[in-house]
Amino acid sequence: MTDDSLGTVLVTGCSSGIGRATAILLASSGFQVVAGVRREEPLRELEGLRLPQLFPVMLDVTQDADVARCVADISQRCPNGLFALVNNAGIGLPVAVELSQLDDVRQMFEVNSISPLRMIQHCLPLLRRTHGRIINMSSMNGTMALPMVGVYSASKFALEALSDALRVELRPWQISVSLIRPGQVRTSIFDKAREDLERGAGQIPEELRSGYDVMYAKAGDFNERGAKALTSPEQVARTVLGALRARRPRTHYTVGLDAQGMQCAKWLIPQRLLDRVLARVMGVLKTLPEPGRKR
Repeated sequence: MTDDSLGTVLVTGCSSGIGRATAILLASSGFQVVAGVRREEPLRELEGLRLPQLFPVMLDVTQDADVARCVADISQRCPNGLFALVNNAGIGLPVAVELSQLDDVRQMFEVNSISPLRMIQHCLPLLRRTHGRIINMSSMNGTMALPMVGVYSASKFALEALSDALRVELRPWQISVSLIRPGQVRTSIFDKAREDLERGAGQIPEELRSGYDVMYAKAGDFNERGAKALTSPEQVARTVLGALRARRPRTHYTVGLDAQGMQCAKWLIPQRLLDRVLARVMGVLKTLPEPGRKR
């Protein structure tokens, strides 16, 4: 690992999907990429690509010792500093908020919200050397919470809040902070979500089935559509590349027509009307009484 490239970029969550596509594209475009993965198999797969600018490493973003070791190694090998950190690692779990297990909620926040902050805190000394960049991978659900992904949305809302604050707090060191908000992206995450939905549907308490059965069924339908989404991991990776190449990177990047549509809906549609639309889409036909009216 040397400092003779466009700059060193640390990307987390490179085992598959967006992270893998991003690491490969950046390495092919002249950046020196440290690609964090949690398992041996994807590590070997990335090593097998034999890209001279790609350096796969074992990295569990939830473990402080892992992060410290990785950043210390980068500091030793790249004394000029780190050009960018791309916080891509994340998990999702489709579940009704009421039925979510608190341990699962804690894990979601640990991976999607706390771990990006851990990475940022460890990397900032290296980023200050280069007036570098931070890119946090959010989601279209990071600005608009939808039924059956409320916990996931909450973790991404938290990431957005941290990013907004950091964008101002890091101005003295000229470190930019950008958020990328993809819509549904054609990755293996939908295979895991399918299993989670099937398991969750089987665990609905009998007295709640009349309300939640249809929601889990609808969520399953949307999950299958997501598995065939038009947006590819490579499209998101190109957005990351654009943000790294930009003279003045934008604060937010929206990727995918569905994400753009949700953004417009949030801006233009009153919340109560939007709630009714979402309820109808999810098959929830009952409506709340109008203010002042009896049921």
